[in-house]
Amino acid sequence: MNTLPGIDPTVFTHHTAQANGVQLHYVRGGQGPVVLLWHGFLETWYCWRKIMPVLAKQYTVIAPDMRGYGDSDKPDHGYDVRTLAEDFRTLVQHLGLMGKIILVAHDMGAPPALLYAAEYSDEVQALVYLDNPVLTAKNIQQIHAFTPEGTKNGGLWWWDFALATDIPERLLIGKEREFLTWFYQGDTHDQGASIEEVAVTEYLRTFSGAVGVRVGLGGVLGLGEKVKPMLEGVARHVQGGVVPDCGHFIPDEQPDYLLRLSEFLIQQA
Repeated sequence: MNTLPGIDPTVFTHHTAQANGVQLHYVRGGQGPVVLLWHGFLETWYCWRKIMPVLAKQYTVIAPDMRGYGDSDKPDHGYDVRTLAEDFRTLVQHLGLMGKIILVAHDMGAPPALLYAAEYSDEVQALVYLDNPVLTAKNIQQIHAFTPEGTKNGGLWWWDFALATDIPERLLIGKEREFLTWFYQGDTHDQGASIEEVAVTEYLRTFSGAVGVRVGLGGVLGLGEKVKPMLEGVARHVQGGVVPDCGHFIPDEQPDYLLRLSEFLIQQA
């Protein structure tokens, strides 16, 4: 874990902290305004490896593992957006970093980050919300609608699959790699080439066996230009667009584009 490619151990260090009743693992490096990087489904903190070294030249970078992922605790409960938001806010408080922070959140890390920003707006400078639906009842109904678009390639089958008692463990244990790489190959612009084998191996290190499979399931999809209108329904001062030549896994596929976007927002802090 401490010698993963792309992460200089003289810049970034690994830590754990008790936050909101669980032990969270996080990586920290750099100095300056605080950027909290919030990973999503099928990822850990390591998904940010391509942008962390650049950000750390000017900013304090905090990259935690959400509960249930990576080297953080994996309890049987607490995976609702409110609890996940409180986990990371409590971590920020523990670290004494309660000034205005930037949240950069991908996939299923984005909804709890949005709640964090909404409920503690005086503590958040900006939120970069990457490729995940805003989970209002209306949006969820549209995404799950039994339409040609909604059922394409099986639709969001893994959302309901994850709710079936004992089924994920029975079907995925021993097939974790096949499960993860199905998403990487199908939801990237380059059929998974941008997600190096070392990253896949690192994700599999903790997404395996009964515990890893049970608590690691969530949602993932590429929404493109649909995200901005969703955010405009719940937020002010929204800017957005589509990342070119990119699928769902933006931090892996287009880190330079993401860096330019994040730099712009961070400079407003």
